[in-house]
Amino acid sequence: MNQEIKTKHNERIKEQFSKQAIPFTEIKGHYDSIDTIIDMSEVSKEHTVLDLACGTGIVSCEFAKHAKSVIGLDITQEMLDEAIKKQKIENLTNIEFKIGDVEKSPYRDESFDIIFTRYSFHHFLDTKKVFDEMVRVCKNGGKIIIVDVALKKQFAKAYNQMEKLRDPSHSKALTTDEFNTLFSNEKLGNHKQSFYSVDLELDNQLKASFPNDGDEQKIREIFQNDLEQNLLGLNTHLKDNKIHFSYPITIFVATKRL
Repeated sequence: MNQEIKTKHNERIKEQFSKQAIPFTEIKGHYDSIDTIIDMSEVSKEHTVLDLACGTGIVSCEFAKHAKSVIGLDITQEMLDEAIKKQKIENLTNIEFKIGDVEKSPYRDESFDIIFTRYSFHHFLDTKKVFDEMVRVCKNGGKIIIVDVALKKQFAKAYNQMEKLRDPSHSKALTTDEFNTLFSNEKLGNHKQSFYSVDLELDNQLKASFPNDGDEQKIREIFQNDLEQNLLGLNTHLKDNKIHFSYPITIFVATKRL
């Protein structure tokens, strides 16, 4: 991939999430189903965890309560600043948060028992490269876990067009089939999935977003039309005269073969 394209994209991510850092922690939906993630990971006090694109450390801190140690890696310092605040509030001493590129982590092969990432894959330009990196640094017998929006194919085009307006650092949300293709890696087995929805109200979501000038109105029009058309796959509906919708989230888990 052209390095200039990647650099510009990473700068968009940093720009967006330096603004979103505080609002991100205040969205209640971002705390949904963490218990399910922890249960599916089967994490224990003997395990080391790498949380890629860890953001504000919401899940990193939860892993730290069950694991031997956790490293959270992200490219946006403002997100890590919020993560460190959360770590201190919860008095967790077994986490280390670092600036780093998920495509090229500084860790040796088979370094961690659990490799985890949440709400991040739709930002990556080269998802295959990131996934291969996750497999590389995972120990044999360890777990690869990805949590993200996973769409049916018929919704992908409209959803990605909308989401790129809402968040210019968005790249592409993968379909369920595309995630399953990634996880069909010959080095992985014991595949598991679980599903949940993050329910949001449009006004609140837009307050936590930073679209380019003029795009907020376009987003509102898209959702207004979706009340009848259902092109986004988000169960868009009215509640108390406000537009509500639900992001369809899948937890993908697989074990690296011994």
